[in-house]
Amino acid sequence: MLFTSLVAVAFAVLPTAVLGANHDVTVGANNAFAFSPTTVIADAGDTITFTFVSRNHSATTASFDDPCPPPVGGFGTGGFDTGFVNAAGGATPAPVVVTIQDTLPHFVSCMQAAGAHCRAGMTLAINPTADQTYEQFLANALAS
Repeated sequence: MLFTSLVAVAFAVLPTAVLGANHDVTVGANNAFAFSPTTVIADAGDTITFTFVSRNHSATTASFDDPCPPPVGGFGTGGFDTGFVNAAGGATPAPVVVTIQDTLPHFVSCMQAAGAHCRAGMTLAINPTADQTYEQFLANALAS
């Protein structure tokens, strides 16, 4: 009985592993050049699950000032690139899960068609700031 009580106390005071939150992002809903939502606030260790539902797109980190096209492999430390995921013609590809490495701002666009999808507004902001807003990133993409 004493051993059981000690084991119960030991488990009660041990820290438990904290799993990050998951953020769902739909890519190409309604056949649009769009990520939904367009802004995600994520902590280090959180995941983003990209579900591709139309066309052939990527989710690739890009430069805030020069977003289109984003570079193959992604931009910056903590950047990522899902590669092209084909959901054209009713294909249902597996979602792509990306783990966020930090709480810095990261900006995402689609690299399809040499950046044409990005220039059409296919953009996403992760942890935007007052100085680097989603709205300004979108404007940068549209003007590129």
